[in-house]
Amino acid sequence: MKVYVTQGHEEGIGLEVFFKTCLFLNPEQLWSLNLLSYKNAVTESLITLRLPFEIFDDHIQLAHASIPVTWLDTVNHSQSFSSLELGMKLAESGGVLYTLPTSKDQFPGFAGHTEYFRHFYRRPELGMFFSASGMQMLLVTDHVAINHLSEVLSEKRIYECIVNAFTTLKAWDWPTKKILVSGLNPHAGEGGLIGSEDQRITAVVKQIQDKFKIDITGPFPGDTMLNEKRSPEDVLVYLYHDQGLALFKGLQGFVGTNITLGLPYPRFSPDHGTSFNLYGKNVADYRGCQFSLNQALSQLTRLINGQNNSHKSQST
Repeated sequence: MKVYVTQGHEEGIGLEVFFKTCLFLNPEQLWSLNLLSYKNAVTESLITLRLPFEIFDDHIQLAHASIPVTWLDTVNHSQSFSSLELGMKLAESGGVLYTLPTSKDQFPGFAGHTEYFRHFYRRPELGMFFSASGMQMLLVTDHVAINHLSEVLSEKRIYECIVNAFTTLKAWDWPTKKILVSGLNPHAGEGGLIGSEDQRITAVVKQIQDKFKIDITGPFPGDTMLNEKRSPEDVLVYLYHDQGLALFKGLQGFVGTNITLGLPYPRFSPDHGTSFNLYGKNVADYRGCQFSLNQALSQLTRLINGQNNSHKSQST
């Protein structure tokens, strides 16, 4: 069981920040990784680091770090998409998927990783979950235009997204406490004075409270909901992309993790893009990758320990 690392865009900063992060990992952590990549992309990225390296059939030796690798030869649509396809297949057999950043044009007809996952697994309720030091956030919708939000944010969509997140995090033994849900309209609608959409959220919160007996409250005005958070393990639920991510990235910068909830395996990614303008300059900040990859490795440990505990309980 491994953390399968997909290459990302060959002209982005993904491989650079990944290799920089590997220099801080111990041998056991490095052995838990498996980079899925193309030799030409790896070679070009390593040259820019100005560190000694050697490329072998099954690993990359970068200074003191030995990094397991599976080399790809053929390309389906793009290098990053081909790497993703293999990563998904391997993770389905057990493990964690870790995707380095790519661009939307690298997917055949999809706006990005999450949209492709929803299509491939036929799981529209898959949620974007963001984790950083001191903050956890779930988006009910992500890449939806503002003028379509009211239509998309049905009670069913809100309910399924939150329940999917709750059940997935519980199954992962992920530390969570209270769930706080924002409203859609200013002041959460002010009891219907500023739109009626927030009544849907009130109904969903009550449904989830009654069925799952969990600590969930809302809707709160989006501009003040952060004041309701009492613990780093509280989950802030925002209804659309910029309502949540403006806050998350404003406070956390790019040191955070994008996590897809509801796949057959955990999927982690750094909370930043390809930064094409920094490619090949050896100046990219690796801290976002370091934070998110450490979270992926921690999740792998949870999976392995859970598997071991399951085997112990079956044998007693």
